[in-house]
Amino acid sequence: MSPRPNLLTALLVILCATFVGGSWLRSAHAAAPTEDEKKRARAYYDEGEQLFKKELYAAAIENFKKANDLIPHPVNLYNIARGYEKLGDAENCVKGYQEYLEAYKRKNNGKDPSDIIDVRASVAKCQLLQRPEVTVESDPPGASIYIDDKTKLVGQTPSTLKLDPGRYKLFLNLDGYAPFEQDLDVRAGQPLTLRFKLEKFQRVGQVRVKTNVRGASLFIDGRNVGLTPYTDLITLDEGAHQIAVSKDEYTASNKEVKVVVGETLEVAAEIYLREAPATWKGYVGWTAIALGVGGMVGGYFLGAEADKYFKGTDDFDSYATLQKVAYGAGGTLLGAGILLVVLEATDTALVKSGDELDPIARLPTVMPFVSADGRVGADVRF
Repeated sequence: MSPRPNLLTALLVILCATFVGGSWLRSAHAAAPTEDEKKRARAYYDEGEQLFKKELYAAAIENFKKANDLIPHPVNLYNIARGYEKLGDAENCVKGYQEYLEAYKRKNNGKDPSDIIDVRASVAKCQLLQRPEVTVESDPPGASIYIDDKTKLVGQTPSTLKLDPGRYKLFLNLDGYAPFEQDLDVRAGQPLTLRFKLEKFQRVGQVRVKTNVRGASLFIDGRNVGLTPYTDLITLDEGAHQIAVSKDEYTASNKEVKVVVGETLEVAAEIYLREAPATWKGYVGWTAIALGVGGMVGGYFLGAEADKYFKGTDDFDSYATLQKVAYGAGGTLLGAGILLVVLEATDTALVKSGDELDPIARLPTVMPFVSADGRVGADVRF
């Protein structure tokens, strides 16, 4: 859409012809424009039109403004608004179109221009490009406003800020009242008005809760605070409070803590799986027990066979040695197996690998073995 030269020309002619009647007076008592003013206004307008066609919008706007200063007319205001729209100056674009509509209605007994639909579409487009206004109010007023950074003051309530669309953290501070913070979503083309009632400062302390499992629900006095890991300090009134951490498949942690004014309390709330899953200790342990029992039974039969068939022969000593090896290996495997089974049964402090936040101390691993030459033992690793 380009500037409207034909319409302006016609209007300038009408201006000259009907000025005496007062329909084109710049004010109720203003004098008629001189011939020199008309020529200058026309020259500024023509120059603005040429600059607009060359996409030199800033320069075109200045010429339209000068033309409007000499002979005010809605067409000048329209072209000024259009120039701001081309420049991407959202605020002046919206303001310019609003001034154009107001001027047109004043001149035409409250009627909208024929291009009202296009103008509204342009206004809506520019509004989407505007930095939305966020009005922050508090009861009582006078609270310091911080956005994202608690060290940078941006105003005091009540205050209207202009923010780029996005997500922010809003902080309010007022002497004698509890600090306030809240997440803030700013959306394009959607101004916000926020009102907060601040609570009088009480005798409070702070609590930080640490847990070993992610995604668990954290409750303070029955109120769901959020999911772990929860690193923010929690401000609580002085006195006793109940802190609970829970998650499906895990035991719950419930602790009563005492909050002291002005102090920060660190609370460890660990939870573990209610039903510990089977691990290699159980599988290896039961296998070792079976092999151990088998080895000892084999040793017994080797001894019985030696006494029955080879006593007093050269083979008797060989069978006796095999019997000792079988007893030794079987006993070692049986003992190691029982140890591993016991370790698994007592290792209840387990969490799923994907849930674990802090590494849990591991017990040493024990792997029994029997060498080719008959030696038995266990490989222990930490």
